[in-house]
Amino acid sequence: MESHGRIQAVQETQKDTPGWRFKLIWIMAAIVWLAVIAGAWSRNARAAGSDPDEEYSFSWLDKDKKIYVLQNRKFTKARRVLLSANAGVSSSNPYRDVRYVEPRLAVFFSEALGLEAFYSMHSNSSNSTFEALQAKSVMPFVREINSQTGALLHWVPWYAKINVFNHVLYFDWGFEVGGSLLDATKKYKISSDSVSDPVRSASDNQKAFLLGTTQQFFLGQNWSVRLDVLGSFYKATYKAESSDETWFSNFQYGLGLGYRL
Repeated sequence: MESHGRIQAVQETQKDTPGWRFKLIWIMAAIVWLAVIAGAWSRNARAAGSDPDEEYSFSWLDKDKKIYVLQNRKFTKARRVLLSANAGVSSSNPYRDVRYVEPRLAVFFSEALGLEAFYSMHSNSSNSTFEALQAKSVMPFVREINSQTGALLHWVPWYAKINVFNHVLYFDWGFEVGGSLLDATKKYKISSDSVSDPVRSASDNQKAFLLGTTQQFFLGQNWSVRLDVLGSFYKATYKAESSDETWFSNFQYGLGLGYRL
């Protein structure tokens, strides 16, 4: 029994040996890697220290030497007012081509939080789907959004700097949430396939919940270009003369120019 126990212990030791070897190889590889990194850091430190005016060894990338720490913002928006003018399209109406222009006014309390008010004016025109139905004397139920007035809370968690053709581009990326009032008009016929029945119009204003995302690309201390995607979600009737309601969405895609006071 004792001899059998010794043999079993030797076998278990032999089984464990490859595991220890594997760990030892990984430890040695990590030591070599750290030695290489330490050498590179040392060379960069000596290169940066050769010139007392150098803050880092990438002066070719940014002549102003402002990107040695990512959090050091060259362009700020905290406690400043942002005036913007946006223009774009809406893709959610199945029977209309929609374009809009939109002035905005924002105030940022910090680099991460701000409030913004906006007023968008919409231009509606019949699209190819609506024209095809009209050619067959069919009038679908249409809801046109004429304008939208709303307020948004901004949360900007991301700030970045990227190298574009050896020029540093600074931008923010954030999210928007808020509410709005939609000035809308519904157009319909009592009998959708009747040629003689006139087209009827009625006001159909709605309250909407807003969700969106925005990017702001800084051109200088005051000017910036912005990209916005804003979704409006509201509950309304889906037939001309019915009390039954369902959820609708309206998405706007805009490009704008901003000026910070």
